[in-house]
Amino acid sequence: MVLHSKQFRFTKRDLEGLPPQSANSGAREAEYSDTECIGLKCLVNRQGRKYFYFRYTHNKQRRAIKVGEFPSTSLVEARQRCNELRAMLDRGIDPQAEKEKIRAIPSFGSFVEEHYLPYARETKRSYGDDQSRLHHHLLPRFERLALHEITPQMVQVFLAEKKKAGLSPATVNRLRSLLQRILALAVQWGYLERNIAQGLPKFQENNQRQRFLDGDELQAFQRALDAEPNQQAADFLRLLLLTGARVGELLNSTWVDVDCQRGVWRIPHSKSGKARVVILNMTAIALFARQVAVPDNPYVFPGSPKYPNARLAPPQKAFERVKARAGLVDLRMHDLRHSFASLAVGAGASLYDVQKLLGHSNPAMTQRYAHLADDRLKLVSNQVDQAVAKAVAAGHPD
Repeated sequence: MVLHSKQFRFTKRDLEGLPPQSANSGAREAEYSDTECIGLKCLVNRQGRKYFYFRYTHNKQRRAIKVGEFPSTSLVEARQRCNELRAMLDRGIDPQAEKEKIRAIPSFGSFVEEHYLPYARETKRSYGDDQSRLHHHLLPRFERLALHEITPQMVQVFLAEKKKAGLSPATVNRLRSLLQRILALAVQWGYLERNIAQGLPKFQENNQRQRFLDGDELQAFQRALDAEPNQQAADFLRLLLLTGARVGELLNSTWVDVDCQRGVWRIPHSKSGKARVVILNMTAIALFARQVAVPDNPYVFPGSPKYPNARLAPPQKAFERVKARAGLVDLRMHDLRHSFASLAVGAGASLYDVQKLLGHSNPAMTQRYAHLADDRLKLVSNQVDQAVAKAVAAGHPD
């Protein structure tokens, strides 16, 4: 190679031999062109550092893209990258504009903070749930990644790890749904071209878990509630059992919606998205009535005085103490709703009654209690059998 020639077929050896740009030169860098790969340049500065560039013309505009520094970027890699950029030009795509477009794609964390959460705050009742799932699970894993850098494999590995760590399939599926929704909005708002979470498989959920408090357990639970130091939390748990309400419904209950005189509690937003009315029994009315209203706080169960207008957080710590005191280690807070349904069926309620009491929008959701109704029907049938047998015996005194 003749060193003063600015165009030659690049080789590793020749590139290593290129001298630093002269300190007396008006240009800060010397530029050499590869005769094998059109557009590939090697720029050498005064310190002798060498950089690969791809120079091209698009729409009559001359542009350049940095490919890498030699020798950490090899000649083979530089030529391969330049050929990829040339292929983009052949398809009518400006590589520099595409690079700038990608650079403008926000990180997952910044998109969530600047776009998704403000939107969710105004449009979703489950905004608090989204915040919690993002803070504890999604942001620690994806916060620093640009939206386009998140791959289906990353998401599937993340979800599998969460399940392995002990989260229920239903909880993991909620994380998947939230991530999918965030990326769908990124596509809709022009920050992303496609949603890679769309169509990812869900974990099989077993929502038919049934855990009811029986007679002895019910007594133990009530005694444990009476012994609980935090009686606000104890009343909350008592009301779950006496109304069959969902935890979120009771947490969001406000004084405007509770009418103790008429014995009704209106739930403006249930899980189905529709309002429903809970008919309160006498004990439930008394429990609502003895809650202390906090000035300027609308909630029946207000949160810490440090936070104005805050509602009570789910009283999980108090529930754990009550469970331990009652010896009910496998009980979940949601099982109090199931126990209400079980007690209602045991008291003679039909499945239609249970559907209305629990606010199920679909009768199929109430079918999980069908076997309880069957047990009662068997009891009634046996009582009929005994009555018939008694009548028969009376007709045959000898």
